[in-house]
Amino acid sequence: MLRQIAAFWSCVVCVFAISSSAISINITKQNVFGFGKLGDEVCMKELGCFAITEDFLGGIHRPINVLPHDRATINTKCLLYTRKFPKESHQLIPSDPSSIKESKYNPKNPTKFIIHGFMDSELYGDWMLDMKDEFLMHDDYNIIIVDWSGGNKPPYYQASANTRVVAAEVALVVKALEKHFGAKREEFHVIGHSLGGHIAGYIGERLKTLGRITGCDPAEPYFQNLPPSVRLDATDADFVDVIHSDATDILFIGFGMSHSVGHVDFFPNNGRNQPGCKTDKFLSFITDGLKEGLRRFGACNHQRSLDFMVHTINFRKIVPVGYQCNNWESFLEGKCADCGKDTSQCAIMGLRADEYYQFKNSSKTRNMYLKTSGKKPFWLYHYQITVKTYKPRVSHKNVKLTLEITLFGSRNDELFKVQDEAIEYYPGARYQYLVTTEKDLGEIKSVSYTWYSASKNPSDWFFKPKLYIEYVTVMPMNEIEASPRSKANRAFCGNPETGVTPKTTATLHRNDKCV
Repeated sequence: MLRQIAAFWSCVVCVFAISSSAISINITKQNVFGFGKLGDEVCMKELGCFAITEDFLGGIHRPINVLPHDRATINTKCLLYTRKFPKESHQLIPSDPSSIKESKYNPKNPTKFIIHGFMDSELYGDWMLDMKDEFLMHDDYNIIIVDWSGGNKPPYYQASANTRVVAAEVALVVKALEKHFGAKREEFHVIGHSLGGHIAGYIGERLKTLGRITGCDPAEPYFQNLPPSVRLDATDADFVDVIHSDATDILFIGFGMSHSVGHVDFFPNNGRNQPGCKTDKFLSFITDGLKEGLRRFGACNHQRSLDFMVHTINFRKIVPVGYQCNNWESFLEGKCADCGKDTSQCAIMGLRADEYYQFKNSSKTRNMYLKTSGKKPFWLYHYQITVKTYKPRVSHKNVKLTLEITLFGSRNDELFKVQDEAIEYYPGARYQYLVTTEKDLGEIKSVSYTWYSASKNPSDWFFKPKLYIEYVTVMPMNEIEASPRSKANRAFCGNPETGVTPKTTATLHRNDKCV
């Protein structure tokens, strides 16, 4: 195991070195190191031919191209699990019709494929078994784990080349299930992690009418900045959703794509630097054992997309709703908490992402943002807080301040420091904030606020300024609601003509008439 991890990191270093050395080289018909050239091709019985074409010559983004290994070396296995046989797998072999016909596959049940990536396997990647178990708990599915661990070892460029063969093998299984059981590929769902995300894309490209693909942090190296024919894209299935969790550039030790490639792309925590990963790298050795500890230590952010997917299957208390926004900073500022009149500006990350199907547009991607915690089940309650200041008849000066707001709920209370830095508050203006909590606050009953002056004017020490707040609205964001959003039971009012001095707590009570 330690040798595998060492090989993995040496491979990553190799990719960095190759990419850096190739920057100044003009790449045309041949790769940097001459491993493969335009037109090289290998053909395999039943699978067809695999060639190095123009679209695979990606310059610094794909400095080495090679032909894939043979089928026996890659040794792709499609292992079927069902609710009746959740622990015993049955291998589906298209060349052996009896392995298909005698399997426990049920065409009446939905079918989901789970595909791992680089340096992973059914035995090494416990996440595949965890995801399988969660699905079988959720419903009576046909779960097919794709193990291609014979072809996903270093060097990385070779594993990347092998992905096309894996996809062709899986496509044969799909066709066999159609032939012997009347299954419909339009109803199949393929979930792929890292290189597995691009395998899912190749499967869809071959089958033409695949139902759904979920890409869990599709691999960046050798795929990002390349044509859609080389990587996962929105045309590979009827619906493609993507969870980005390690979108930092590969030069800064990020393994996942930062580009949007699906009908809807989710960027939890901006798709990078996932909460909890700094501590998980070390704690997982204790909590999860050596094997999982090594995985987390090497690629915690990359792994987190799988954690998110798994915890959307059966955890229903909090719905992980993502909001369309121009960027992460605007989302954090509370500017993107509106689903729109048709609700197309919101989507639920994970299993329920396909509810967004009605809004899909293969020529346009939608980026959705949300925050998570760093521990299971990861989901947070999100609220947009809007503060409306009062503009009195007698003018008063602006105040520079920081603000604390406390929400008093039927189940719990929570204090939020809504600003990291002091800002200027103007009379008659609106200020919006995004706040999150792990607590279930229940129904918000009242709101209080306390402000702290950042003024350096000595006169304010004697003649204390006042803040005049007309109302505060608290909008829950873990639900999809059409615009305009109802403010009923979400507005909190006080006496706006009575200003509040610094460090004084004022309480606002629910009253819809003040908005």
